[in-house]
Formats: sequence, structure tokens, C-alpha cells
Amino acid sequence: MNNRKMTLRLYISMLLLILNLVLVQTTVFASEVPIPHQNGDVNGLVEPKEMNKFLTSVTGDVNGFAPLATILLSALFSIMFLFGIIKMIYALITKTGMVLKGSTGVLIGIPVFFLMLRLFFILSFTVDSSSATLLITDFLNLLVNVGYLSAVGMVLVGLSMKLFHRFLEHPEYGRWSKRLYIGAASLTLLTAIMPNVFKSI
Repeated sequence: MNNRKMTLRLYISMLLLILNLVLVQTTVFASEVPIPHQNGDVNGLVEPKEMNKFLTSVTGDVNGFAPLATILLSALFSIMFLFGIIKMIYALITKTGMVLKGSTGVLIGIPVFFLMLRLFFILSFTVDSSSATLLITDFLNLLVNVGYLSAVGMVLVGLSMKLFHRFLEHPEYGRWSKRLYIGAASLTLLTAIMPNVFKSI
């Protein structure tokens, strides 16, 4: 357990060190930042043009930093994946169950996290407000269709279990078919109700 904590602390400290070396480029003091004024008032509001310039510069900085961040994160995840492979080889040789469990978690988690991170970057840089609502609507429609098709599949498997129960006269097949029918009915009900609930929120 202590070994896992030390390894996790080492990963976090390496990540913070890399981010610190990459992100910290200039130091800005409060006296260097110009304070926008409106009509000579000291506590004036920020003009829309200044805010647009600020947002444009921040967006340009983020877009300029994104390729470097992607390369660094890809290298970090590759190193962690290779470390997980080495741990798995060690666990298979020494027959250590805890190390095998940890390395399996690393080997499964790193590709999933890397895929989610890539999808996050792609969606955050390409999706605007109008396409975000369309994306959410399409995702809800996908879930509804998957729910209905899963319910149909559960009914078909339940029918086959009922057929096995008739031929083999085994009581477990009858119970499984009833559970599948109940699951299919509840899944159909939830699939029909939940999109309307989400749209009303």
C-alpha cells in the first residue's frame, strides 16, 4: 500500500514539475497590468473592446500551447504505459497478485484516459454553443435507440430461455426469462420517460 502511495506521489510530482517548467514563462506583477478606465473613473467598468482583446489573446495563447501540451501528455502517458507493461511482466514472473492488479489497472486506464483527453481537446476546440446542443441531442437519441434495442435483445434472450425451460424443464431458465422480461419492461419504460425528464430540466 505504501509502495502505491509513493508511486502515485512520484507521478504527481513529475507531472507538476513538467507543467511548472512548461507553463511558467513570464511573471506578471500587478503594477504592470493596465487598469481600464471609463470616463476617468478609477473604478470604471471594463470596456467590451478590451474584454474581446483579452479573450482573443487568451484563446490564441491556449491554441498556441495546445500542440506542446498534447505532445507532453502523449509522452507522459507512453512512459506510464511502458511502466505498466514492465510491472505486468514482473508480476507474471514473480506471481504477485497485487502488482498484477495494479499493472492491469494502469494498462486499461491509460488508453481510456488518453482517449477521453483527446476527445475533450477535440470537442473543446471545435464545438460552439449551437453545435453543443445538437451534440447533446444526438447523444440522447443514441442512448434512446440503444435502450430500445437492448430491451428487444433482452426479450429475445428471455424467449430463448423460456424455450429451454419448456424443453429441459429446468426451473432456473424460467426464472431467468422472467427477470429478463422485467428488465426489458423497466428499460423500455425508463428509455421512454428519461429523455422527456432531461428536456424539462
